[in-house]
Amino acid sequence: MSRLLFGSAGVPNSAQQNTSIAGIERVAELGLGCMEMEFVRGVHMGEKAALEVREVARKRKVALTAHAPYYVNLNAAEPAKIAASQQRILQTARIAALCGAESMVFHAGFYMGDPPSAVYETIKKNLIPVLEQLDKEGNMIWVRPEVTGKHTQFGDLEEVLRLSRELPRVAPCIDFAHWHRSHRARIAG
Repeated sequence: MSRLLFGSAGVPNSAQQNTSIAGIERVAELGLGCMEMEFVRGVHMGEKAALEVREVARKRKVALTAHAPYYVNLNAAEPAKIAASQQRILQTARIAALCGAESMVFHAGFYMGDPPSAVYETIKKNLIPVLEQLDKEGNMIWVRPEVTGKHTQFGDLEEVLRLSRELPRVAPCIDFAHWHRSHRARIAG
């Protein structure tokens, strides 16, 4: 990427329909350069639709990213919840790659009353199998943990940057509204 792109988080409200294709068309009409596909309530797109999205985005020169479901907690106490979280990240990465996206974003987890240093290690440990699986599949999408704004949620700027330094194909997603909220809370707290 040679320039900074601006776009919408999800299908713009002014799109003709609430579909990814209509969203891409509207983003292009507005003169924007990208759109985040919001799979925040689940990935409800199949391979055929993803390939159609890819073609429209390519023709309209709109870069795509994706946001994984909110139901991710790589620090859950229950192994089944960790496995489900890993599958949600993988599912998002797979469909996003088919759509032509180069990166996907997710909220990594919650502190659950655990010390931040222990949570960091747990989240890192539980993210590694996701990255290994994507490697096995030849999926080279960038996985981006998002900076969050809640004190109960993993993902302050330092944590996200550290994960990005320590793991391959992990890069930060800095949501400036979230970062501002958490930064203000730390100053006030």
